[in-house]
Amino acid sequence: MDRRQALWGLAAASVTVGTAQGIKMTGFDLKNDVARLAVDYADAWNASDMGAMTALYTDDVHWVNIVGMHWRGKAEVDKAHRIFFDIMFKGVPLALEDVESIVELPGEAAVAVIRWSVGAFTNPAGESVPPSRDRMTLVLVREGGKLLIKHGANIQINELAQKSDPVTPSGGYGS
Repeated sequence: MDRRQALWGLAAASVTVGTAQGIKMTGFDLKNDVARLAVDYADAWNASDMGAMTALYTDDVHWVNIVGMHWRGKAEVDKAHRIFFDIMFKGVPLALEDVESIVELPGEAAVAVIRWSVGAFTNPAGESVPPSRDRMTLVLVREGGKLLIKHGANIQINELAQKSDPVTPSGGYGS
């Protein structure tokens, strides 16, 4: 089994129980399609293949990056990713940790929350950024028989703050 098959299997198996069981979008298997899209995204990132990454977006995609920049349309999102890959992300590993949830929406759309682990990099200001975990929310739509990203937002997980999450047993509030 190659790395891609292993990642795809992990993604398909790791969707939080109950959130995507048996979800179908007009004859498609949403759980597997989201897992496949996540693997394709990771593969494109790890290969620094901006063409493959851009192929995962709708023409009118919106993207909010980890520091709050908002890009509109495939051309802007592609340009921004290409520039940032050239100056700080080329060679930085991205690993899929979990497809945490999938919520089907009307009109052959869905929202997925995906958790990643990201390697260390140096930001444009020259500061070292240690390895992190990120949570990405994606609005997904079907176009031309493919599941594509209509909107993406990426948030770096603050590990210290996770210890104070009021709805998890480890959060320390009301437990």
